[in-house]
Amino acid sequence: MIKEAAQRCGLRADQVASFSGHSMRVGAAQDLLKRGFDTAAIMRAGGWKSVNVLARYLEMAEHNVWQGSGSRQASW
Repeated sequence: MIKEAAQRCGLRADQVASFSGHSMRVGAAQDLLKRGFDTAAIMRAGGWKSVNVLARYLEMAEHNVWQGSGSRQASW
């Protein structure tokens, strides 16, 4: 379904190939980080039991935790 939606958006075949079901989990984790949720909250939301696994999902996030948005600022 993810790849079909990407195709309907007119993405190139190489771009479509890079999407998977995990793309949704990665995006959700990164969105939570950007909104200022802490590590524990993101782990609960995604069902992760390991900070190391979560870190792999967030490694490409374009977010500076030191410039967080208030009391929910991420803390590693």
